[in-house]
Amino acid sequence: MMNAPKFLSLEFHTRYFPGILVSRMRPGGRTGTGFPSTMEHHIVLAVCIILLAFGIPSAVSSGSIIGWVTGGIGAAGTIALVINSVFSRTKEPPSYEGFLAGVFLFFVFLGITGGVFVGTLEHSLSLGLLAGSAGLVTGYLLGILAGLWLQYLGWLSAAVKGLAGLAAVGMLSVDLMLLSGVL
Repeated sequence: MMNAPKFLSLEFHTRYFPGILVSRMRPGGRTGTGFPSTMEHHIVLAVCIILLAFGIPSAVSSGSIIGWVTGGIGAAGTIALVINSVFSRTKEPPSYEGFLAGVFLFFVFLGITGGVFVGTLEHSLSLGLLAGSAGLVTGYLLGILAGLWLQYLGWLSAAVKGLAGLAAVGMLSVDLMLLSGVL
């Protein structure tokens, strides 16, 4: 892969970055993050999050000792797995080779969704377009940075990328419903 042009250059945003996005989103293209990952990590992370989700509400609402223990085990396990993931990554700096396109799309759609909500709540097309445009630009810039820097999460970045992509699709669906007047 060629060296990236400067971030603030026109060439970066018109040629280089769109090429990166297309290559990362093309079916059959490179989709991995370059980090060694095992299914056991993801299963244990899911179990820890489930323990957290069931333990903390019962501990807070009824003071349950079992809830505190369950939530504590879930929290400790989640923190330990995140630390393990960060330390498991290679010492190479983040690169566009491992760019997380799902995270980028999440930020772009988050910015657009903010504009759609503002326009819908205020019943103003012009305000919605203005806020949506500002959100799109902000989401684009933050999405590029997040797509690069979340590579520091190591093996966990694959799960973050997938969840962010799913959230982007969900936000797009909500935006379409808001714009059509369903919600």
